Amino acid sequence: MSIRVQFMGPLANAIGARETVLGDDAGMTLRALLDRLESRYGAEFGQRVFRTATPPRPLQMHTRIFVNGHAVDDSMLDTPLPAAGAAPGASEVLIYFMPGASGG
Repeated sequence: MSIRVQFMGPLANAIGARETVLGDDAGMTLRALLDRLESRYGAEFGQRVFRTATPPRPLQMHTRIFVNGHAVDDSMLDTPLPAAGAAPGASEVLIYFMPGASGG
């Protein structure tokens, strides 16, 4: 089984990729997956996904991550991703970057 990751918006433009497929490591957490993606795509990825470079590395406020269609937040970073076969097809992680907006 594999994990398909899709990148949207400015994050996809910054790292130069719209999609990647990774091997499924049993028990891998979302944090481990994000660390793996940061190793692949570099510091630009980490800066756009995490608020800090030091632990516990909470997510940026404008980053939205979905696992199999369900939104996740900081409290779920250390939760194992769904096991292969837990849902039809591959475990999917959809990552998209939503730019912040301000008004006054």
